[in-house]
Amino acid sequence: MQTTNPFQIILDELGELKDLVISLKKEPEIELKKKFYSIKECSIILKVDYQTVRSHILKGNIKAEQIGRFYRVNHFDLMNALHEVKSLKYKR
Repeated sequence: MQTTNPFQIILDELGELKDLVISLKKEPEIELKKKFYSIKECSIILKVDYQTVRSHILKGNIKAEQIGRFYRVNHFDLMNALHEVKSLKYKR
């Protein structure tokens, strides 16, 4: 007499679905690591003037890579700088 769980097939499929959902959840992170913004795009995202973003880059508050004569800001560097600048702004 074999005593197996009648729900084992469902549990196995749920495990596969869980793995699939976790992999889909991590995909945007991978895409954002490759995402770079121009100064103009950063100013639109942060809702500040172009010159404000440029001055923060030149001061070193926002980490950016210079490619030729243009600056490019990584997505994660921009978000980290956003939190740091906000904390500096409210420390006064």
